[in-house]
Amino acid sequence: MITIEMIAARHNEWIKMSAYLGSNTPEDIVQEMYLKLLENPDMLSRIEYKENEVNTFYIFSIIRSKIVDAHRKESRESYDELLFDPIENPDTSEFAYQDLMESIKRTIDTMGDYDQMLLELHFVYKLSMRDIEERTGIPLHSIFNRLKNIKQTIKYQNYEQYQSYQEANNDKETIARVGRYHREGDPSNGN
Repeated sequence: MITIEMIAARHNEWIKMSAYLGSNTPEDIVQEMYLKLLENPDMLSRIEYKENEVNTFYIFSIIRSKIVDAHRKESRESYDELLFDPIENPDTSEFAYQDLMESIKRTIDTMGDYDQMLLELHFVYKLSMRDIEERTGIPLHSIFNRLKNIKQTIKYQNYEQYQSYQEANNDKETIARVGRYHREGDPSNGN
């Protein structure tokens, strides 16, 4: 059976993995991973790949999850700062955009760890599908199909918010065009 000491024997490898995944504080992320494992002893049995061999992908998933949590916490803090900074005359397209982004975040939060990992590696860390294949060992066709299905799910579940955003942007562009024509004295605008 895997013990926390066996996992800790590869401590430097976990720190490198955390830094590679974009953590600004890799040591803290790895410490949080150890805490999670100590708080949930049943996880140790899932980490065993073969007899007394650590499942590196499972550790990778935990570290990635901790990094995502840290990024979310940072983005929430900056989002909170925006909430308390009054915006003069916010237009409807800004509200529609925020609504769309919140809806997409909720959709992603309901996805499994595997899907979230692929999304993050491909869209946040800008890794190509081939790079993801090389680094995770997941077959390229699986990555391609999974990302295609994820994108379709996001589009389908957020269609109404996207339409509202498009309508708000169209209204904004129409107002800008009418204002420009009015200033230029365009006869097609009735001036």
